[in-house]
Amino acid sequence: MKKTGVLLVLLLVFSLVPLAFAEDDSSTTTASEQYSLDIEKGYDCLEEIATNCSGLTTQEIAYTILATPDNIFDKCVQVLEDQMEDDNWGNVRDTALAILALDHAGKDTEAAELWLLNQSQIPTELIWYLQQNSDEAVECYISYPSSTDNTITIGTDKKIDNDAGPCLTRAYSNFWLEVNPTCYDEEFIIECDKDFIATLLYKNKNSPMVHPIKGTQEAPALTGSIKLKVKSKCFGTTSCEYEDTAWATKALLEKGYKVEEFIPYVIAMAESNQQYLPDSFVYMITSYEDSASQLIADQELGGYWEAPSSAYNRYYDTALALIALGSSSAEQVTKAKDRLLFLQSNSNGCWGNSIRDTAIVLWALENRAGKTSSGGDVVRCTDAGYFCIPDGECIPSSNDVRNNFYCGTSGKYCCMIENLKSCSEYGGEECDSGYVCTGNERKATDTDECCTGSCIERTTTEITECEDENYYCKDSCSASQEEVDYACDGSQVCCKIKTGTTKEGGGTWWIWVLAILIIVVLGAIAWVKREALKLWWFKIRSKFKKDKGRRGPPGRPGMPPRPGFPPVRRMPMRRAPPQRESHGKRDARMDSTFKKLQDMSR
Repeated sequence: MKKTGVLLVLLLVFSLVPLAFAEDDSSTTTASEQYSLDIEKGYDCLEEIATNCSGLTTQEIAYTILATPDNIFDKCVQVLEDQMEDDNWGNVRDTALAILALDHAGKDTEAAELWLLNQSQIPTELIWYLQQNSDEAVECYISYPSSTDNTITIGTDKKIDNDAGPCLTRAYSNFWLEVNPTCYDEEFIIECDKDFIATLLYKNKNSPMVHPIKGTQEAPALTGSIKLKVKSKCFGTTSCEYEDTAWATKALLEKGYKVEEFIPYVIAMAESNQQYLPDSFVYMITSYEDSASQLIADQELGGYWEAPSSAYNRYYDTALALIALGSSSAEQVTKAKDRLLFLQSNSNGCWGNSIRDTAIVLWALENRAGKTSSGGDVVRCTDAGYFCIPDGECIPSSNDVRNNFYCGTSGKYCCMIENLKSCSEYGGEECDSGYVCTGNERKATDTDECCTGSCIERTTTEITECEDENYYCKDSCSASQEEVDYACDGSQVCCKIKTGTTKEGGGTWWIWVLAILIIVVLGAIAWVKREALKLWWFKIRSKFKKDKGRRGPPGRPGMPPRPGFPPVRRMPMRRAPPQRESHGKRDARMDSTFKKLQDMSR
């Protein structure tokens, strides 16, 4: 019986070993396959924790719709539509997000757009200046409805000799004219006796940084004039709010509105609203390459974004940056995507176990196309053979097919032609080998890696020792990770995936636990049926002995017959007659044993 038990245990163990190796083999997947598994796990988690979107905030529902989960998409759209009251969702930010989400679902949002436009106001936080310039001393005449007779002289030192009426007073050491806030509705007409240029400048009144309006104008002497008017608006319920203005401007831009009057506030007030990762919004709205470069430069060494005193967290901020930079070829973008997947929960596939964070991360990583008004899938721009390029670069306008095809990437719209320029025309350069671009990278006619930031020498000192070893610095390692002895910044520790585990958080340990349980259960069954097993084992042994007795005598096997000769017949060996007495005794003992075994097994 001891031999029987040992044999059974060995058979069970050896039958389960291939399962363990099969599990290890199944975890060996390609990067694209692993990415698909991680994304699918994220969507499964989002659908589980969001259920049918009932009871969620407008922000959570909007991000969930923009993430485009297959099984709950339509339900969430219906819930969001049902939450609208008086053409809005309670405040500017949520109404803007709802417009983006419903537009993604192919729904009509015109009433909400009109409500949103009515929430705009003139910001009091900005200061505006009028600047004129010429290659030589120049005399200029400035008129506007409330004051029509204003002459100023600009000397060779570029200084202005006097004010230009009640709306324009000298500022910045007399180099510029400051616009009185009560005159923002005035249109200023400028004429000079020499060729000249003129533009408007603006700044946050609490910051020294000055920003020019895009598109400086020029005019010839005497016969030409330049018209300038302050166009400055923002969004907010009672006063200007940065996040409200940023999302509302993006929503209106996506719906085809002109948003130039909101851009100055988004740019100038960025410095005072770092908690919202403002450069992501600036790049979404303007496609200014310096904003993309600054956003990439602000990436943390660990490959994620987290705004100073963030209004959210690193999951949200990293996703927001990726939504803005989605079409960038910068290696920092790839690193951020890898970082988000590393931070994904191994237990359920969510990010931070949060509907909001999981949804916006999936929106950023997948950028799924939405639905048409008839409920069908929107065709991706690239699938149609066209190109997603920045707004304003699709020239002529007849090539603009943004209303028919989906780009999804912020600030990019579908165009029938790519309309590329050279890297130098974009103000960039291609980094040499051994150098890395610290800003945005984009495609140009002469390179696919046009760096519009700065090329600096690649050094391992840019990252922590941990990250240089392709591990990640975290506040603490998860259950499927283990701490390794490499340096991180601050109090963070270096984490890597545990040996023998997969991204999904499972290892092979459970197989061995299952094997032990199976062995214990089968052992218990074997003990209960031990007598029946004795009979089975005895029959097997007897069969082997019987088969052995039938074999012929040992010796060399017979040679095959040679061609042309009959086979040789060998005479059988003569054997002694069997001893009946011993044979009879063996039969009697066997019969007795079989009878006992049969009785016990009943």
